Amino acid sequence: MKNVSTISVFMYFDYRDYIRAVVEALQSRGQSIRSIQESAGVSGSAFFNRILDGSRPLSTANAKTLAKAWGLSDEETEYFLTLVRFGNEKNVDERENLLKKLLAVRANKQEYELQDSALKFFSKWYYPVLRDLLPLLPANTPAEKIGRMFTPALRAPQVQSGIKYLKEAGFVSLNDNGTYHVEQPIISTPPRVRSTILRKYHLKNLEVNSEIYDLFSSDDRSITSVTCSLSKESFEKVREEIAKLREKILAMSREEKNPDRVCHIGFQLVNRAKVKEGK
Repeated sequence: MKNVSTISVFMYFDYRDYIRAVVEALQSRGQSIRSIQESAGVSGSAFFNRILDGSRPLSTANAKTLAKAWGLSDEETEYFLTLVRFGNEKNVDERENLLKKLLAVRANKQEYELQDSALKFFSKWYYPVLRDLLPLLPANTPAEKIGRMFTPALRAPQVQSGIKYLKEAGFVSLNDNGTYHVEQPIISTPPRVRSTILRKYHLKNLEVNSEIYDLFSSDDRSITSVTCSLSKESFEKVREEIAKLREKILAMSREEKNPDRVCHIGFQLVNRAKVKEGK
């Protein structure tokens, strides 16, 4: 049983995906799902099926049992246990902390370093802004000048480190004439990782927007909201309309011939009150 070393646990952000890969590898060697379960030393009716279809979470105790049965090293076991906690955690703040631990381990693995670097794109509110701003600027624009274009303003070191990151992660490239153009690297992450990263990014943007609200006149900002009663079906329709509007705005941006600013447009659809059935 202790021969799953060809499947690196460090490849995964979802423990179910890792378990599925191991089980399928063992099945390809002629083992049945029942014999895999018996060899691993875990009990319960249809143990792996229930874990993999999401009807049952993997406990820490069973995770340790699997790690031992599959011959994981101490480092692999620690990553696997953190992976299980991340997958089962409900508290979003704790989930962020667990994701940081997973990324810290992967940062020491050269094969994942560049891949995970792209995830940092949303770690700073100004990275996406800087990416879209750089192509609008003349060649060799000083970092101090670029920083003053931001609201709130950035310090030169922030701009310099931001440009360095965007270049290394493949979000922008330097043209022969010294100007920049935007690249489109693919950020492929499991939904749970993506939602954990984007949550912090969205909250930071809301915080920044509240701080700079009074710095703009009504000519330079547009803020509106509506409070309304909706059914579940209408709620989903509004969500779809927001998605359509977002795509329409992006299409307008792509067709823009002479942009002179970078804007942040946010959409929030949240329940503020909800009728409790049967109460």
